[in-house]
Amino acid sequence: MIGVLRRIALVTTVRHRVEVRRRLRHPQILVALSVGIVVGAIAVVGSLPLGAYEHVWPQPGAYHYGALAGENGPAVLGRAREIGAIGVVAITALTALSAVTSDAWEESPPELVTAISVPEAILGVLGDELLESSWFVAPVVGAGALAFAAGTGSPATLAGATVGATAIALSGLLLGASLGLGVRAVLRRSSRLYAARYTIGMLSLFFTFVVLSFSRQIGNRLAATPLGWYGDVLVATTPGVASSSLRVGGALTALAVVFAGCLPLTILAGRTLWFDEGQRAGSETKRDSEGSEVGDDGTESMGNGLLGRSIDRFAGRPTAGVTQAAWRRMRRAPRAMTYVLLPIGLLWPVVIQLSWVFPRAVPVLVVTYLAVAVGLGTTLNPIGNARVALPAILTTPDGRRSVLQGHALAALVPGVPLVVTVALVAGVTSGYSPIELLALILVAAALTTGGVGVSLGIGAWLPNLEGPATSATLTPPELYAMVAFLFVMSVLSAPAMVGLGVAEPVGSQAVAAVFVVVATGVCCVGAGWLGYRYARRSLEAYETT
Repeated sequence: MIGVLRRIALVTTVRHRVEVRRRLRHPQILVALSVGIVVGAIAVVGSLPLGAYEHVWPQPGAYHYGALAGENGPAVLGRAREIGAIGVVAITALTALSAVTSDAWEESPPELVTAISVPEAILGVLGDELLESSWFVAPVVGAGALAFAAGTGSPATLAGATVGATAIALSGLLLGASLGLGVRAVLRRSSRLYAARYTIGMLSLFFTFVVLSFSRQIGNRLAATPLGWYGDVLVATTPGVASSSLRVGGALTALAVVFAGCLPLTILAGRTLWFDEGQRAGSETKRDSEGSEVGDDGTESMGNGLLGRSIDRFAGRPTAGVTQAAWRRMRRAPRAMTYVLLPIGLLWPVVIQLSWVFPRAVPVLVVTYLAVAVGLGTTLNPIGNARVALPAILTTPDGRRSVLQGHALAALVPGVPLVVTVALVAGVTSGYSPIELLALILVAAALTTGGVGVSLGIGAWLPNLEGPATSATLTPPELYAMVAFLFVMSVLSAPAMVGLGVAEPVGSQAVAAVFVVVATGVCCVGAGWLGYRYARRSLEAYETT
């Protein structure tokens, strides 16, 4: 038994060391991860008695409830049970999505399955995946435990908070991994469903977080289930809170049951994914790759439709070929396109609250989201998408320019008309005046066009080069690139948000509209140009890496 555990640990540590070294070669990924951890920790810790900070982030969190424990123990106990249950569900959902989409389970690693038993190899890969997930989960959960203990002012609180936070994190990670791999193994029986697993996973995660964010009753109901027992562990050593020792024991027992039950399910699902020949996952990709027409420049040949001929005349054949190839990839396996739901999943509660307070901001919010969605599709991973053709691209005159412009056109040709049309409808519905409506339409075009340039730059800065490089599908962007792009776009839309949705016009509507259009246009043109230039330099430098 010790030998088995030692081999599993060796596989986990070696694979994880390789991943850590890959991240260290791209320090920008570590920066983006650090920003995500800081944002998550701020949301969990909540307000702190630190002068100005308390006004910057007034939302209550772990520290607030820790300080409240001595005054109102029953209320803190009830809230802890809700947080414990919601924490398990949220971590489970995030880990399940990672398991459904991870390339680690796509094919069996030959260097492992030929050297050790299959269960050992599966558990070793699982350990690596869980360690990678813990990079974000562990610091955020740990910050919450420390803040809660600091709020109570009792060092003894830290023991229960640490044990409870660890139990929540481990249960969510194990449940999510086994659930995601189980769903993935079932979907693999159908090539169509397996190709749509990214959409299914993102939609499931989206609806899970929407329900958790908007319904307090859901939190109360989850707290009444065994998931709420984890909350009793969180406050087991907190003075003034009468937690149930029976529930504490039940939570720790549940953790043991989860550990014992999830590992066999993970092994069964992993074996199915690696060795089930009934429906190979890559069958549809293989057919697409074999059936696609690849031109001399490494891109798929264009169709002869009216749109294809128009792009050919406007941008040239190489650029038009890249554009058509991107559209074909989107139709074949719209994996990358599923991430357009990410902004809604992250910011849904804030957007809804802002819409209630400032109803005139709704058109600007809708336009900003659609502009973000356009940039999230085809342009946020230009180098990763072009990997299959890079040897030809780098030796073709103007090949780099064709790749960038082709991906940009693939987003802009359908994106600009869509965003402008929705802006027109949203502005009319919200009662905008004609001058405000014209400003909103111009802002929509500027945000969409500039956002594509920003997307290319951020995608080149944080590329996703993992997984197989094929001509059949688009490679999804890095999660950190998506978060960074969302942040930049929120900054670019700030003038429109203030001028059209929040602030009352100081002078005439015409003056305010001109200010909004000029400020947004200048920012978008400047940011888009800088992003495109950076992407061009990155693609040129890629030849020497």
